[in-house]
This record gives sequence, structure tokens and C-alpha cells, in this order.
Amino acid sequence: MKIAFTWDYELFFGVHSGTVSACMLHPTNRLLEIAKKHQASFTFFPDAGYLLHAASESSCAEELDKVECQIKTWDEAGHETGLHIHPHWEDSIYSNGAWQHDLKHYKLSDFKQEVAREIIHRYHKRIQGLVNGKVRSYRAGGWCVQPFEPLKTAFEEVGIVIDSSVFKGGKNTRTPYNYDFTDAPMKDKYSFVDDVLVENSKGSFLEIPIASFRYSPLFFWRLFILGRLNPKDHKGMGDGVPAAGGGSKKKLLTQYNTLSVNADGYFITKVESAMEKAKHLGHEHLVVIGHPKACTNFSLKSLDLFMEKYKSEVEFVTLSSLK
Repeated sequence: MKIAFTWDYELFFGVHSGTVSACMLHPTNRLLEIAKKHQASFTFFPDAGYLLHAASESSCAEELDKVECQIKTWDEAGHETGLHIHPHWEDSIYSNGAWQHDLKHYKLSDFKQEVAREIIHRYHKRIQGLVNGKVRSYRAGGWCVQPFEPLKTAFEEVGIVIDSSVFKGGKNTRTPYNYDFTDAPMKDKYSFVDDVLVENSKGSFLEIPIASFRYSPLFFWRLFILGRLNPKDHKGMGDGVPAAGGGSKKKLLTQYNTLSVNADGYFITKVESAMEKAKHLGHEHLVVIGHPKACTNFSLKSLDLFMEKYKSEVEFVTLSSLK
């Protein structure tokens, strides 16, 4: 079994983005220490929109330099860097020492096709300029990779060949999100042409889905209670506020929910079960999503213990190595 831990490296997009130090630099340093300890390889998806727009603000110069240094550090250590696009940065402004986000253009599909194409080229060029390895994998901001066909030509032009935005059974059509992966193939990878949900053996693109898991209401009761009783271990390291639209607490506490398998906070406790499920399905690998900003002391300790427990039988690899 091979496991690819993938990390969306970004700020928050709600009423407060949080600080670069707390959301990105500090938790990522800890992730890199864990990876080095276990000789593991990770895949990072840095938010290209932040990099571009922070460069235009002189007051962000110091923090941007630290972010770029960290990206170069993980690249030199052999970790993969992918393209991550949150195009709402096109409307974001920096005012009074903080980012203010307008999410009316949260998805590439919110733009005209030619504008989206230009964004893809510009954002890819920014990321590629920081790393030695070729940037050929993509993760859509907020999982919003549909529809893919209008993006196809631009990805071919910049050399993106792998998408990892889909997770089987996932669905969220609440603003600003819009994705529906209900009908995704039950596979750990498949080729496609212009629809990420339609397998086509002749396709030039490869979907390597994030694993999914059906979470019970009891899981979320435990998550919320632990957060209240022991915030030192279970509070996210990021100091920002998420964008609205991610789902109601009532639904999480009263219904089963199919969500991505992720390494954020208490969610990491389900990675082992997801691995066993993948083996049962005959899958050869598992893709786990995570966000440095959502790491907790608990999740980082658990990640370390998980890798220690399974490193003799599991390879911890980059996303592109699964191609």
C-alpha cells in the first residue's frame, strides 16, 4: 500500500484570513520534521493566488519571502509541489493589515473561459518559478473542479496531467461551492478526457481521487466535545475563519456525511480505517488531504505515530509517483 499525504497550503477565506505564520509556516515546519523523521514524501499544493497578490503588497514582503523559502525548502527535500487555484484572489484586497475576500469568483467556472485560461497560465507560472520539479498535478480550490472541459486546453498548455480534486460521494452545492462527485468511479485512479467523473482509457488526464469516508454523527459529537474540553490539543493551529458554506453543524451532528479522508485535527483518526477499506476494495494506494492551517497538536502527534506504526509496510509517497 502506498499513501500520499497531500497538503493544501493556504490562508483562510472567511472574515479573517489568519496570519501566514500560524496558518502556513509553523504547522508546515512541523510536517516537514515528521516527513524527515520517517523518510516520507509529501505533496504540497501552495495557494498560487496568495503568492501573486502578496507580491503586489509591500507590507507582505517579509512574510512572502518566508513562504517562498519554505516552498523551496520542501522542494529541495524531495517533496512534490502541485498547482492549487483559489481564483477569488482576483477580487481580494489588502487593507488595514488584513486580506479581505470577495467570493463571487470562488471557482474558475465563475469566470469566462478565456479569463480562466489566463489565470491558470499566470498561477502555474508563479508556482513553477519557485521549484525545480515540474508542476504537473492540480487540486481545485474548494474541490470545485467542475466543469473541467473549459479548463482542459489551458491545463494541456501548462503541462498539468494529474487532477486530485475528486472524492467519491462528495457533494456541496451551497454557495460559494459547487461540486458533485456522487457518480465518480470507485477507483483509486483512472484516465479521463474532459469530465473528471467519466473514465476514458484514452484520456490524457489522470484522476487520482482523494479517498472518501462515511462519517457518523457520533464522530462529530466527539470532535466538538474534544475541542471544548481540550483546546490545547484539538484547536487548529491556524488563526483565521473558514469561508461560509461548508456545511451546518446540525447536519454533521444528526446525519451520516460522506467527506474526504483527511489529516486535519481529529479526522486523522479515520485514516487507518480508510486504509483498511482501500485494501478491501483492492486499491493499491490512498490519497489523504490535509491543511497545515487545520493541523492540531493531536493530529501531528497522531500522524507521527501512524507513520511509525506502518512505515515498514506502507510507502509514504508523492502524488505524481502514483501515476
